[in-house]
Amino acid sequence: MLIFAIESSHDDTSFALLENNKPIWMKTMSQIEIHKKYGGTIPEIASRYHVKNIGILLEELKKQVDLSKIDIIAYSQFPGLIGSLQVGYIVANTLGLILNKPVMGLSHLEGHFFSAFIEKETVFPTLGLLVSGGHSQLMLYKSKDEIEILGETLDDAVGEVYDKIARKLELGFPGGPIIDELWSENKDKYQDHLTIPKTKNEFDFSFSGIKTQIINLINNQVNRKEKINKIKYACELQNTIVKYLEKQMKAAILKYKPKAICLVGGVSANKAIREMFLGLHENVYLPKLEYTTDNAMMIARLASEKNK
Repeated sequence: MLIFAIESSHDDTSFALLENNKPIWMKTMSQIEIHKKYGGTIPEIASRYHVKNIGILLEELKKQVDLSKIDIIAYSQFPGLIGSLQVGYIVANTLGLILNKPVMGLSHLEGHFFSAFIEKETVFPTLGLLVSGGHSQLMLYKSKDEIEILGETLDDAVGEVYDKIARKLELGFPGGPIIDELWSENKDKYQDHLTIPKTKNEFDFSFSGIKTQIINLINNQVNRKEKINKIKYACELQNTIVKYLEKQMKAAILKYKPKAICLVGGVSANKAIREMFLGLHENVYLPKLEYTTDNAMMIARLASEKNK
């Protein structure tokens, strides 16, 4: 079964071909350099570039495969930026009509979960931690169609906090990779962490307190005209987030006793979080780095699983 998938939920335009869970081809066009000067994604600009980039990718696709050989067309239907999602929806459904092929609108978040199982067989039950710029969720997959959301962020997502603190420290955008690199170079020197949040539901997340704590500490130093140690704050943010995620995962593993765990989403590329995660369970699934950010291969993998 040959699956063609489109991912356009945020600012990456991505096409992929997957055949029997074997990646055939993937091409992603990023808008990071465009949005960098704004310190974050501008939805209207993202939509316009999706229209431009998706035309380029369609020409690339026609060079990769005879379109008539595609069995299923899949696309990210939700959640995401409305204008960006609309571009993928229109292209997927237009191709479906032209080629007379079935079209599947799928969850972007579920796609992230199955990114850990590209070229691998799924294992159930699996406890999944999704960490990205827009989402933070702890989910238990009992089967491909039975999902329980154990907890999610009550405020900011993990990646959002990285971006906001990086902006406060004037480190650049996106903040996650920059802070992760600073941590890698200085982790032995700065090992302290900030207060670990608590929530009413033990498996929910709240990251705004961590963000506010660091911003207040920085502001206090600014008011006292003291020099800001940017590296120290970057490392302490990362240390706090790693310990917080570790605490939540250990509690969930103890309660639900899954056969496997997986770490997915854009922030799953973070070195410290990956390192911590590998020590939590005997059966750990991590996506390859090229499948951590938004990509069409994860949507194709989800479509493959749904059609078993």
